[in-house]
Amino acid sequence: MLLSPLQKELAIKLLKSNEIIILPTDTIYGLSALVSEENRIKINKKKNSSLDKPLIILVSSLDQASKFIDLNEEIIKVLKDDQPTTAIFKKEFANETYAIRLVKRKDICEIIENVGPIFSTSVNISNEKFLSNQTELENFIGKKNCFYTDFLDAKPSKILDFTSKSIKR
Repeated sequence: MLLSPLQKELAIKLLKSNEIIILPTDTIYGLSALVSEENRIKINKKKNSSLDKPLIILVSSLDQASKFIDLNEEIIKVLKDDQPTTAIFKKEFANETYAIRLVKRKDICEIIENVGPIFSTSVNISNEKFLSNQTELENFIGKKNCFYTDFLDAKPSKILDFTSKSIKR
């Protein structure tokens, strides 16, 4: 089930207000916020993770992805794959690497097209099982910031690291 127009509008408003929210993704529910250093730290604090831990960035287009990583045929094929796949890569001559996933869900694409790329990471305390039922999700973040649609019984995305030529997950 997709988010309603009212839910999308509220999610956009909260994201633009720099709030952390829970959104459904192509795989599992994600703890999400606009891409910024401040929000990365806030999300990692909420998860009891290392404050410098990198997070997956969801994009709605290859154009958005190209702002973070250099695209080539191989990366484009991975990002467009039917199986949700995150690509870790970096721009040439850049020090920082990014984990990018091209979103397939229409409702989440519409949100990202409105606010720009967003962070997404599993909703859980680090190294614990990710949360998936409505009560657990709402208890983790609060009811007004939780956009539950239905039970998502999926696995997190596959992660391919192009910097080390390895499969992370």
